[in-house]
Amino acid sequence: MTRILFPLFMAMMAFFGPWKTTPNGSIHGYDLADNTVGCFIELEPSFTGPCAPQGPLADRLVTYSVVGGAFAAVVSIFGLLPLVSRLTSLIALAAGGVGLAAAIGTVVQAINGPGLSFVGWGAWGTLALGLVTVFAGFSGVRNGNDY
Repeated sequence: MTRILFPLFMAMMAFFGPWKTTPNGSIHGYDLADNTVGCFIELEPSFTGPCAPQGPLADRLVTYSVVGGAFAAVVSIFGLLPLVSRLTSLIALAAGGVGLAAAIGTVVQAINGPGLSFVGWGAWGTLALGLVTVFAGFSGVRNGNDY
């Protein structure tokens, strides 16, 4: 159950939370990931062409954490079956890793630029939920448990 909820919460935090504050306002995850998420909602999954994430690597990782977290949550529903639980644990582990990478990339980008005070709570929340998702994935891989 944790492998369903934690990636889902991470994807929601990454999508709706503010990642950076600028003099013009906050940059939210939906500002960075809206184009790619719209393509996935229209059942045209692609990370290339018009659906490609834009911007530097830290901004593109936000998109990958949103899509990866949502994908891991959906696939982890099948992880409640005994034979595929470890596979879905690996997917949740990878999604948590991408969420960690996105948050760390944003923090490093802020350290090199305006400072940590410009990092929004969406990045910090994604960092925490990505870490918890990684731990849930490791637990499922190690034990094969379904809780």
